[in-house]
Amino acid sequence: MSKDNYRLNVKLGGGPIFLGAGVLGAVLCVVSYVQNPRDFFASYLTAFAFFLAIALGSFFFVFVQHLARSAWSVTVRRISETVAANLPWMALLFIPIVVGAHYLLPWLDPHMRATDRLVQMKAPYLNQTFLWIRAAAYFIIWSVLSLYFLNTSRKQDESKDPALTTQMGKVAAAAAILFTLTQTFWAFDWIMSLDPHWFSTMFGVYYFAGSVVAQYCFLILISAALRGKTGRKDIYRTDHFHDAGKLLFGHNVFWTYIGFSQFFLIWYANIPEETLFFLHRSAGSWKVVSLMLPWCHFAIPFLYLMSWHVKRNIVAICIGCAWLLTMCYIDIFWLIQPNFHHEGVHFGLSDIGSILAVGGFFLFLFIRRLNSANLIPAGDPRLPDCLTYDNGVITNEQH
Repeated sequence: MSKDNYRLNVKLGGGPIFLGAGVLGAVLCVVSYVQNPRDFFASYLTAFAFFLAIALGSFFFVFVQHLARSAWSVTVRRISETVAANLPWMALLFIPIVVGAHYLLPWLDPHMRATDRLVQMKAPYLNQTFLWIRAAAYFIIWSVLSLYFLNTSRKQDESKDPALTTQMGKVAAAAAILFTLTQTFWAFDWIMSLDPHWFSTMFGVYYFAGSVVAQYCFLILISAALRGKTGRKDIYRTDHFHDAGKLLFGHNVFWTYIGFSQFFLIWYANIPEETLFFLHRSAGSWKVVSLMLPWCHFAIPFLYLMSWHVKRNIVAICIGCAWLLTMCYIDIFWLIQPNFHHEGVHFGLSDIGSILAVGGFFLFLFIRRLNSANLIPAGDPRLPDCLTYDNGVITNEQH
């Protein structure tokens, strides 16, 4: 293959549309804030946590590929590098949550802090000063590392220096440790502590599992869009979709395992502070969502993605990814919203505006950055192996 084929600069469209959606969403957010600030901040946190999950899952994918010295994923890794590089912008989108923290976190209320014994016991961790220090640390660590991997990979496009791959592999080991801690404690701080009386040591892993599922869905959908846009089936090979589909299938089973384990341990222990979480999610219409998630997030995708044919059919696997990505949002909605609406599901203008605002700006920034350079890591020494990658599956065409 010629060196020219190691470059791919076709532009992915849709940027202005997503920017317009973001602006429209921002307007709707302002309107919903005026109507009901508490509902707005709850909705905004839900949308933010969903798109942050995609970015963090992408960051996880990037450093794991370096740790594994993976060759199969080189061409699609640039997509995840670019998504992860949205993390510095997520820090800016986090500002409304900082402003509305007192609407979201009940333990910030001075009265609760003065009268609630359990909140007082957790005060060494649940205090405002430490909260802001941790929040700043999370976004600094995520921003520095995500930009490092993208910028170093792009630098390698020009220099073709194989030493940069070794260097990124070493940094990936440190990134894995920092990611595990920061992602876990972010989930504790901004989702689990919405109810300061409830606790689960498995909650960080649950959010992580959902973020990886969301990442694989997003990766497959964007890879399919680029394959259709460029026509380069040699770069975005059917084998890549097949393997990504297998990883999606496996991580969705992992999400189910963590969710069931958390539920089973809380049910078995029957501790009032823990069971309150599921009590809120079995009231009114929340019970429907609670019963829907095991079927729509696990059972249906499990049976659908199990098929060899689905994972090797671009349209079929994209349908599955769109379904699962929707379920990932509903899952986060189910984690956050019952803390504010105990009586049942509440989905309104604030939720629509928040999805459009956060999602519109997130996708606009992603597409703009993706289109600004080569779409594949042209300098990666494993790229030739990736371009000829064959996962060993014998298709009908090969008989």
